[in-house]
Amino acid sequence: MVALMVVFGIALFSQDNAEFMQDMNEKKQWDCTFTYVGKQNARPDVPHIAVDNKYVYFSMEPCDE
Repeated sequence: MVALMVVFGIALFSQDNAEFMQDMNEKKQWDCTFTYVGKQNARPDVPHIAVDNKYVYFSMEPCDE
């Protein structure tokens, strides 16, 4: 039962963050990595997972293209 709940939670997380995951996978192909950027306001033009829908702490931008 616990395993089923974990799988269900991961599925919901993946569905809710599909745009972010797609952007992250594309940037990983460009050899980008996550970088700690400190507490910053989330930008609506950049896919992100925000804390309290307001702040981000890690970013894949900028990265060498």
